[in-house]
Amino acid sequence: MSDVIHVSYTGDILAHRRCPRAWGYEKYAQFHPYEQVQAMEGRLIHHAMEWLTRKYRGAGTHPPRADLEAQLHRHFRVLWSRGIRTTFQSKEDTIKRVLDNIFPRGRMHTTVRAAIEGAVHTEYELRTVRKLISADFGGKSRLMLTGILDLVVQSNEPLNYPRTWEWSNVERLEGSAMERPSQAQIGETEIWDYKGTKADSPYLRDYVLQLLTYANLFREKCGQLPARCVLFFVNEADIDKQLVAIPISDDLVRRAEHWTVEQVRDLRRTALQFERDPHQVEGGDLARRDEPLELRVDNELKKQCTACGQRFDCRAYIAYLGRDNHPDVSVTNVAKN
Repeated sequence: MSDVIHVSYTGDILAHRRCPRAWGYEKYAQFHPYEQVQAMEGRLIHHAMEWLTRKYRGAGTHPPRADLEAQLHRHFRVLWSRGIRTTFQSKEDTIKRVLDNIFPRGRMHTTVRAAIEGAVHTEYELRTVRKLISADFGGKSRLMLTGILDLVVQSNEPLNYPRTWEWSNVERLEGSAMERPSQAQIGETEIWDYKGTKADSPYLRDYVLQLLTYANLFREKCGQLPARCVLFFVNEADIDKQLVAIPISDDLVRRAEHWTVEQVRDLRRTALQFERDPHQVEGGDLARRDEPLELRVDNELKKQCTACGQRFDCRAYIAYLGRDNHPDVSVTNVAKN
């Protein structure tokens, strides 16, 4: 048996942190929680940005929405054949949502246009990095991280970022996005990631640490750190909040990778517990596991809980709702189920 554990950052680490119970049922019982919808959308957005940039570089003009729609239909079929699923939305709904984010009201999004015209995008799959970290993960001695990012090289019109991530406590890796502008320079290489959530997402810190870990893996592959990382919240209506620049240093990327390895240790503990007894794996936000059950679910996580096929006997979700006969967890509620 292989001693390598293969871990996807979005599909495993971030999904596990959001809810270990839902992650366990998806991973081992083949249920598909809300996170799978975001995974499909994220891949479509990455592909759309790379395709739009390539078309702009070749023709000097931006393709219309209809051309991108046809391309997304083709790429959707490719992703589906590779096992990427969208469970709670149809194919048409998923593609329309991506198109509406990039072409709101029929016109290309201002930030998308600026990013395409001022930079060269290349989708980069971390699975090619084959980053192995020696560790003990419950019978697994090595770790392979996988993920997809966007490499951006600033070219003719470097972007200005209205918000910058600032650390309040580097030791504990705590910080927040502040309204402090930063400016890219021509020729700088950046790592971008697109998120289908709002800029005030409670998982913002997790996203920052994800990109810093990617930056360290990229350095080991290419020999240098990128100039910065950038988060683009595609669904954010406020244009001044859509982009967050994340400064990079040797110390920060090493700390982020160490944090990531610790998340994988937690993930393996959940996996082993799930194999022994699935009912012993509690639901709710992993970061709130020491809090009372009713506080482990918030309004953001509820979006996943209300669509989860295992919500009916989830103690954390029932405690959040306030009663075990709530319509959302009633198996006799035909209208809901």
